[in-house]
Amino acid sequence: MRLAIYIRTIESAQGTERVSANIALGLAERGHTVDFLVEERTGWLLEQLDSHPNTNVIDLCESRGPVLLDRGLQLWILIKNYLSSPLAFAGFGDSCSARLLRMMTHENPPILSLYRYLRKSNPVCVISFLNYQNLALLLTGTLLRTDTRLIVNVRNHITTSAKYGKSKWMRSVPRVMKRFFPRADLILAPSRGVADDVRKITGIPPDRFRVIHNPVFRPEIIELSRDASMHPWLDGSDIPVVIAAGKLKPQKDFETLLRAFALVQAKRNARLIILGRGPKKQALRELATELGISDCFQLPGHVRNPYAYFSRAAVFVLSSAWEGLPNVLIEAMACGCSVVSTDCPSGPFEILEEGAVGRLVPVGDATAMAKAIIESLDNPTRKDVLLARARAFSYEEAISAYESVLTST
Repeated sequence: MRLAIYIRTIESAQGTERVSANIALGLAERGHTVDFLVEERTGWLLEQLDSHPNTNVIDLCESRGPVLLDRGLQLWILIKNYLSSPLAFAGFGDSCSARLLRMMTHENPPILSLYRYLRKSNPVCVISFLNYQNLALLLTGTLLRTDTRLIVNVRNHITTSAKYGKSKWMRSVPRVMKRFFPRADLILAPSRGVADDVRKITGIPPDRFRVIHNPVFRPEIIELSRDASMHPWLDGSDIPVVIAAGKLKPQKDFETLLRAFALVQAKRNARLIILGRGPKKQALRELATELGISDCFQLPGHVRNPYAYFSRAAVFVLSSAWEGLPNVLIEAMACGCSVVSTDCPSGPFEILEEGAVGRLVPVGDATAMAKAIIESLDNPTRKDVLLARARAFSYEEAISAYESVLTST
């Protein structure tokens, strides 16, 4: 069958971007034709997609068509949706209509290109990833007269991300979902917590939802974990290393991790590595200096093989304020690294089986996190237990679940 996956970019090759590419490759390996729709043709993961005979990478921004036609279609969609809102029609406006206006005028989504693709290729279904693409797909869907099923995939706990979001867009996402998600044929979520959250926001019946765990565990992770890390703190040092990974942004709350590590460091000799890039890099370095831990803290940036780091670290810590289903927690477990995680909404509670496989601590509690890290250093979880739990989130099982959902009529 011809299937389509739509995401803006996979440049970072992390989180949802890696998940979307893995799903595409997994479905292609099973004989399906997968059109991978992007708006930015960058990133080394695209090389893997380009090299597979059953995948087609399509840059929607390269085929926008005439500017006036493109903008005219956006204007038509804007007017059509604006007038469909009673408040907007009465002249008062609403946050959803304001969000649409901002999206069309500033972000310029490739709706004409997406519309032309769907009409010409007529895939069995198209699945979008992340909030922006979900909205763009559902707006385009109002113009279609095909049998293509429109499936949206929600990746985070939206109520929490909206509560702490600093942009107007993030704060408006729940209202946008409530208004536009009824147009979707199916809503996917990586965890029960995310699915329950979206149901509460939208009021959409449970039969329109499916929970499919991320395709995380693969035998290659174990193989890659055996490679040398090429980091002096991990190869040949007896000092235990606490490790974390993720984009350096507020959601990950690495500030709490630094404060917790300072408490750990006051009691025993240890080191902290955080893998990833992002806008909080300088702020984290300044906080480390303030806490007096800059000599035992490093930010190596993004590394191609984080598994070699995880397998040699003593404890992996997920300090997030919210998540969907954090892949990195599962990957660390697959590498045999004991884990400490915040009990954030949502995902860690499910992954760690209510704390049976790893220690859960309250969000933002540096003292509790430090205590859990020290306990993990003293009494690490058995590697066979960690590996067994990681296997529950296997690549093959997830691809089978996606195949079943995407190819059903």
